[in-house]
Amino acid sequence: MTESRMVNYALYQTGWLACILGAAWDRPVTGALVAAALIAVHFAITDAPGTGLRLLLITLAIGIVAEWVQVKSGTYTFRSGVVVAWMSPPWLLLMWAQFATTFRSSARAIMTVPARAAVFGALGGPIAFIAGERLGAVTLATPVAPALLRLGVVWGVAMTVCAVAARRSTVATSR
Repeated sequence: MTESRMVNYALYQTGWLACILGAAWDRPVTGALVAAALIAVHFAITDAPGTGLRLLLITLAIGIVAEWVQVKSGTYTFRSGVVVAWMSPPWLLLMWAQFATTFRSSARAIMTVPARAAVFGALGGPIAFIAGERLGAVTLATPVAPALLRLGVVWGVAMTVCAVAARRSTVATSR
């Protein structure tokens, strides 16, 4: 693999932070542009851009549905960047797309085993949103416990579906 796992992880974390801080500082377009640029960097250095693009599109579709469920259930509200009231802002959806770039690299050990991905999503989703709230990008619904439970359930399911897609793409690529 031409892309090291450390570089992949650093690209993702940089994009995550840019999106969160962009939203928190009322500059959501800036965060979204950084994430998009880092996705482009990923595809410039990856060894299987076609497979990665398919996985990114599948993950983005899963993310759109997962975030729509959260928005409709009132799990959180956004500080900035909302374009359509019933949909998550582009900066958050780009985070899903960028997250997909880790599935065959830095998150491969998690995302090729659906049970691991489910636990990762159930715990990691709420943790990420707590961090996003503390940095000022989102506001979790109160009381917060049901909001975190919804996040955990939806993210656990979403990551399981993403893991199945990642596993299939990894198996198909290795043949």
